[in-house]
Amino acid sequence: MITIGINGFGRIGKIIFLQLLEKKYINVAAINMPNFDMKYIETYLKYDSVHKYNTNWNIELIDENNFKINNKIIRVFRDTNANNLNWKEYDISYVIDSTGAYLTTDKCKSHNVDYVIISAPPKDNTPIFVYNVNHEKYNGEKIVSNASCTTNCITPVLKILDDKYRINNANFTTIHATTASQSTVDIKNSNNRTHRSILNNIIPHSTGASGSIFELIPSLKDKIYGTSLRVPVSNVSLVDLNVELDKDVTFEQLMRDFQSYRHIQVNSLNLVSCDFLTTTCPSIIDKKASMHLGGNRFKLMIWYDNEWSYSNQLILLLEYMYKFNTGKKITCDSCCGHGIIKQDTIICRICEGKKCVSCNSTGYEQLPYDTCNKCYGLGEI
Repeated sequence: MITIGINGFGRIGKIIFLQLLEKKYINVAAINMPNFDMKYIETYLKYDSVHKYNTNWNIELIDENNFKINNKIIRVFRDTNANNLNWKEYDISYVIDSTGAYLTTDKCKSHNVDYVIISAPPKDNTPIFVYNVNHEKYNGEKIVSNASCTTNCITPVLKILDDKYRINNANFTTIHATTASQSTVDIKNSNNRTHRSILNNIIPHSTGASGSIFELIPSLKDKIYGTSLRVPVSNVSLVDLNVELDKDVTFEQLMRDFQSYRHIQVNSLNLVSCDFLTTTCPSIIDKKASMHLGGNRFKLMIWYDNEWSYSNQLILLLEYMYKFNTGKKITCDSCCGHGIIKQDTIICRICEGKKCVSCNSTGYEQLPYDTCNKCYGLGEI
């Protein structure tokens, strides 16, 4: 059992909590949510403007500092100073900091717990880990960053390309959904363009992915640069990646290569951004929108749910850290790399025994359609 605390209960903190409700082996013992009126906790958790998810659970408000969900009592803190949070009183070893305020190792030390995962790019040299990119290099570090949502989308693709074909150069633009830091109307702020209304503007913006890529994949230093556009949609973003490879490969072979990886998906249907809401895969390549640009140059369009899939990536990193630090195995390599031991039976954490309606495979994935990571809805492998 992993006992954790969550510091910050905005979009990422809430979604991480919702996903952890489905995991019997992770216990959320306490949440720090300053300035939150507890009488609204049930409404806040059960309803969401973006995601549809299982709400088959009961919430009981015990008092202003505690609530019960699925018969588990969760302590609620309300303090903006991490030094005042007594996580250890509740046997918490891991804290997920999703406030955006604790972005350095020194600041995170104030949590006074064994391990902290920051749900954002750090402002210092805090080590960065992304699952399926460099998570196996984790070596017991106490405070780590899970990078940005864009980094979790693009680096799994970049790593495959660089490992197999070597990247000569690349650039990308993230067409990114709006975030809580943006304004619905123009406000007084002369520092950047994010003070303008997101409701009726496309806003050029920086991306936290550019710097993180070099740390995660050192061979790409000085080879890749990126920027971002904020657009007026509530969730789901798209990376427009242009890459030149050193080795020869056809477009179709490239797509087949990506399909062989469990953590990458290739979509061949005519879908749009909302069709990828609440998906866990960090990198969904849109085959029809991608193209061969001539020579060894390719344009890859990659969808990702910048809230739900990012949160899932962070949880995967948490699980790996726990496994490394304790030596206890909570996943099963025989179940798509995503299995858990549940009631003495190996069950895929993603599909829970469901089968693809096309090819009847048990490799089902939570895409916007009932398919799997083998046939991708085509009904044939």
